[in-house]
Amino acid sequence: MNNENVIAPTRKPRLFRWALWWGLGIIVTSFVALIVYVVINPSALEGMNTPLMKVVYSMISRYGIWPVIIYMGLVGPILEELSFRLWGNGKNWTGIVSVILMSLWCLTIVWWFSLLALCAGVAILMVFKEDRNKRLFVLMLFSSVLFAVAHIGNYDGNWFVVLFGVIEKFGFGLLASYLVINHNILWSMGLHVINNSIVTIPLVLSIGQAATIETFNRDNFTLKIRSAVVYDDSISKENSFFADADSNYYFGNTSSFAGQAMVYEAMQNGIDPNGDSIRIVTDSDYPKCCFNLVYTTQPYDHHGLIVAMEKAGMIKIDTTYNDVDKKTVLNIKSTYDPFRISIR
Repeated sequence: MNNENVIAPTRKPRLFRWALWWGLGIIVTSFVALIVYVVINPSALEGMNTPLMKVVYSMISRYGIWPVIIYMGLVGPILEELSFRLWGNGKNWTGIVSVILMSLWCLTIVWWFSLLALCAGVAILMVFKEDRNKRLFVLMLFSSVLFAVAHIGNYDGNWFVVLFGVIEKFGFGLLASYLVINHNILWSMGLHVINNSIVTIPLVLSIGQAATIETFNRDNFTLKIRSAVVYDDSISKENSFFADADSNYYFGNTSSFAGQAMVYEAMQNGIDPNGDSIRIVTDSDYPKCCFNLVYTTQPYDHHGLIVAMEKAGMIKIDTTYNDVDKKTVLNIKSTYDPFRISIR
């Protein structure tokens, strides 16, 4: 056999190799910037009351720890890759499906942004219909921007954290797009699953586990609060709160706990909260906590408890007047942060 006539196989050229290195560079730079910022400003991560964390609290409370870990660490990343990177094989039908799915994700931000994303995506597919490489290039940038913006709810209101958090997601979008274009979507799914699992597993486990019990002492009562969002079966299910007993357990958020205290304070003063001049409204914020209240004196000082909780920064009470019902409306909002070291 004449070896001179044998043609050696050639490798398929890698497209957009720069996206691999730029993606990695942006991710590393963003992480370094965030770490340095947090070291300089430790208070930047004190609050975890982001839209994402509220969803996590809610899901853990409803479904438990492991279903949330499976969804956020496995199912979620796969769904996101199918939505934001399905176009990577260069076929027209996958591009159309991906644009539709990306625009649906954008509904979590605002409807007009979703509509704008849909129109822009369709325009890209039409303009670059005949040029596969240009279409892939523009879709890579387009999907990376949408992917980054769609994750803005992951971060709190600190502008620096939001900015570099979104930039990091853009870098991840470039890296994942490179893998999809030059290999296949399974590669980006694997990367996304690993990334989410590294963050999700310790985060969800730390939220679900019982935190240190904080003791809140006053002259006539002691309140112990444990920021565990998962219901503890050892808590008494026959909850009569603290109207007729010196000690009772309660599982809920701080706003509903304070709302119960206000109800009993009103009743103690001869006021019917459901029919007289006052109406009590509580929000449904997470996390839920385990409360143990012990009154040491009688009559029970519900008002003192409410005042103490407000001073400690656990609740915020907004008072309004409803002209229709001719009632004073007490709107109680939960401001308790389970990641604080102690109640102040």
